[in-house]
Amino acid sequence: MNDGLMNRMIQEGYSLVSIDLFSGPGGLCTGFKWAGVLPLIAVEWTDTTVETYSVSHNADVLHLSEYVNGDEVNEEYLNQFMQENPRSLVIHGDINLVTNHMICELLLHRYGIDSHNETVDIVSGGAPCESFSMAGTRTVGDERDDLFDNIVRISRAVRTKAILFENVKGMFSKADANGRRGAIFQHICDTFESPDSDPSYCLASRNPEEILMKACDYGVPQLRERLFLVSIRRDLYDDGVRYIYPTPTHGPNCAHPYVTANDAISDLPEVGMGEGADIMPYEPLVEFANENQQWFVEIVRGHHDEEGLHSHVPQHLIEAGLFADNLVGFHKGPGHVRRKQELLELIPEGSSMKATYASLERDGRLERYRHLFPNTIYGCRNRRLIRNEPSFTVTSHCLDEILHPVLNRAITPREAARLQSFPDWYQFAGPYVQFHGDKVQDKYEQIGDAIPPLLAHAMARQFVNCIPPHI
Repeated sequence: MNDGLMNRMIQEGYSLVSIDLFSGPGGLCTGFKWAGVLPLIAVEWTDTTVETYSVSHNADVLHLSEYVNGDEVNEEYLNQFMQENPRSLVIHGDINLVTNHMICELLLHRYGIDSHNETVDIVSGGAPCESFSMAGTRTVGDERDDLFDNIVRISRAVRTKAILFENVKGMFSKADANGRRGAIFQHICDTFESPDSDPSYCLASRNPEEILMKACDYGVPQLRERLFLVSIRRDLYDDGVRYIYPTPTHGPNCAHPYVTANDAISDLPEVGMGEGADIMPYEPLVEFANENQQWFVEIVRGHHDEEGLHSHVPQHLIEAGLFADNLVGFHKGPGHVRRKQELLELIPEGSSMKATYASLERDGRLERYRHLFPNTIYGCRNRRLIRNEPSFTVTSHCLDEILHPVLNRAITPREAARLQSFPDWYQFAGPYVQFHGDKVQDKYEQIGDAIPPLLAHAMARQFVNCIPPHI
């Protein structure tokens, strides 16, 4: 490790370093940083998402399209990133084109880390989940099933001490080409633990009950479930290094109750439909409703500092005027046509468009309001939050799925980010709304696709507890 990186880690309080594959907008990066783990290299292919990560974390961007163009290779462009530099680096492009050699050379020349003698502590990655999700087509043989191979490939190339793989619950049950239910999950586990690989890794657990994490159990105001596979390099495992999955901190039989939707968003300025702004005034709370709200709001506002969780506003955002204690960003209430407005007025707290339709039908009042409903009514659309409970899962479709608990509008990007536990200083690039499936991801899609930072933080703290520190 060169002096520049070492000095940064000492000054900013980091003890471990990592590589962040399929990084998305940086939810995992944020949680890792809060725990003292610094992601050095990230890989992400979506333009707006790369910009979000870069601006929020003050990271340099290496565009693969400028390095490789067909058969032509621009070594001069790549060499500028091979100079000693403590800043994190986002590689923008298809991970299949990111070679092991490139990663190892960047580690060596940029950060002074020789993967043969010293290596990164963790390689993390959440390969795209669409082919595993219960809400998707779950097509057998989907090429995205094998994207996780890149995590294993790069992990072995740099001889990382540990691997963290994240994905959706649906991976447990997806069948292979022979129709064997759950075979994809077993194949992924077997791939991580292949004894013929060099280096070889040992899984901390394959037990679905242990590796399936509920975000609400760790202070995220959301009932989100994700599986996390953790592998430890076999030589370290043989020496007694063990990863222990985090114990829940919130919920029944815990020290703290669940963080609720009200805890998470009620302090934000009240903006109606079509109101709000990219940056608008924020009035800090003088008195909190409860300890949970105080804890959560202090974290997302960048004022939380306790052992194991240091949430500070990045200095580069303060200097650029993008965040201050009296400001909040991307808090714009979506606009709705008159027909949609009238429909939203019918949906009570905790209900949905589908449940409201059924209720009206039971009461014999549907004919009066039928014209407000679409022909096809999806169960996940237009669900209203309950103030004193955590949110249901925030997905990439959250603009169409989640309604404010009181106001007759969908949630703002900032409210969606709060429900994911993103800090208020986070800068989400791209348009507010874009056709879903377009290569340009809008703010809602980026937020919904991300790993909640507080959940990532809970996982990262356990790595800090078991892996000997660099610093």
